[in-house]
Amino acid sequence: MSDPSTLPATNHTTLRVVWQEPEGAALPCNQFAVTLGLPTQDGVPEAVYLTVGSVEPPLLFGTEEDMREQLERTGGELMVKPLGRYVLTRGRIDELIKVLQSAAQTFDQAKGGVK
Repeated sequence: MSDPSTLPATNHTTLRVVWQEPEGAALPCNQFAVTLGLPTQDGVPEAVYLTVGSVEPPLLFGTEEDMREQLERTGGELMVKPLGRYVLTRGRIDELIKVLQSAAQTFDQAKGGVK
């Protein structure tokens, strides 16, 4: 994946970005919500707020009638478990899009080009 490995700094010095190993298991996410931040004096949103979450299908068991009753008890709603919330500037959104597009291309190539 493309990832800038150095950042410009003052006095013609560069800083190398080094990722730490994440702690814990990777969490599956399948829900995404985006909200624009408050507008600045120019009327442009300050940033974008991205919330990543996960929702699982309900565990249903028993007869068809049992499962129907279990579904009715949900009130027709599945709760999304928020996994993280992030604030992105417009520039960071572009970086994220590029990284995700690169990951999608790599994924498609690994599958033999099939989407």
